[in-house]
Amino acid sequence: MAAEYQMEIDKNLLVVTAIQGYAANHHISESEACKKFEQHGMFSLIRSQYDALHTQPLEETVNFAEDVMARYENV
Repeated sequence: MAAEYQMEIDKNLLVVTAIQGYAANHHISESEACKKFEQHGMFSLIRSQYDALHTQPLEETVNFAEDVMARYENV
């Protein structure tokens, strides 16, 4: 049970890191970044990629979010 709880905390950390990094890179508020992430299902996408992302530096989570969001913005 404790391991599952820690994994949920870690998944949330990845989401928060992605939001903060995306907001900083695009000079928008974290609130605005959250709205964009919510519109495009990024919360669940990042959480679903936990197994791969948690083995990488946190910057890779930001890069992952940037890549996915760029595709949405270019549509």
